[in-house]
Amino acid sequence: MCRGKGELSDILCAALLFMCLWLPKPAQATPEFAERTEQGCQTCHIDPEEGSLRKTGLEFAASGYAWPPSGGYRVLGPIRRSVRFGVGLLHILAAFMWFGTILYVHLILRPAYAAKGLPKTEVAVGMASMAIVGVSGALLTISRIRSVGVLFDSPWGIVLSIKIALYLFMISTAAFVILFVGPKLKSGKREAVLPQDGVFDPVTLAAFDGKDGKPAYAAHGGKVYDLSGSSLWAEGKHMTHSAGGDMTGVIGRAPHGEEKLEGFLSVGTYNASRKAPKTAAQKTFYFIAYMNLVLVFAVLTVIAYWRWGI
Repeated sequence: MCRGKGELSDILCAALLFMCLWLPKPAQATPEFAERTEQGCQTCHIDPEEGSLRKTGLEFAASGYAWPPSGGYRVLGPIRRSVRFGVGLLHILAAFMWFGTILYVHLILRPAYAAKGLPKTEVAVGMASMAIVGVSGALLTISRIRSVGVLFDSPWGIVLSIKIALYLFMISTAAFVILFVGPKLKSGKREAVLPQDGVFDPVTLAAFDGKDGKPAYAAHGGKVYDLSGSSLWAEGKHMTHSAGGDMTGVIGRAPHGEEKLEGFLSVGTYNASRKAPKTAAQKTFYFIAYMNLVLVFAVLTVIAYWRWGI
């Protein structure tokens, strides 16, 4: 209560009361924290000046500063933090090897280098890196959370879930390539498919070798003939000649001339300099290869947002 005489005393008392009610007080939270969480310092700190944290503050830090913090987050002591640091370093190194291999193969060597089979070294490095990333990532996740629900009830957990989903998708495509696409690339076998424009290249013609029930075709003088109807070309063989190739240079050594071929049906023309179209296995490999390249950048974007955007 202000006590004084006269009008001046009343004015001074009113001014003092105004200052107490309306002038800025010491903030209980940093502007960034207050804006994000609408909480004061006492929510997380036992003593803001000393910096000691309550359980909420520890969980807030353990959650990657995701608000609201959940009791599902783990708070580790110094020793466990050191172990987690070592696992995290291994995780980063393995991810670097995995993504580095993908970037090198796809941007420098290009997928065409593996069109005839997956190189063993790259496959071994990739499989080892993926396994280490998966195991170390699982350990890091377990070290941060106690409940699976954390992955769905906070921005931090949701972004982590997206990263895990991308990882699982990438290893599933890698497994598909190694188990199913790779063996087909290595075998180099092609199906006997007629070219749409009727022009055969050496690789396409080679598939028509007359074996395993396939038609027996042979080229001569720029034309391709179907020899399948002749009993003399059973299983694509006739004397020393084989179906699936160009006979222009060898038929002259036969006891008969090229007139024998004119009795067979012409199914197209032959161009020895033409490149063969990609097989279904090669098309699948190219698609998955470039898709994984896009996924690498997607994962890196998610990691950047997870670390610095939340």
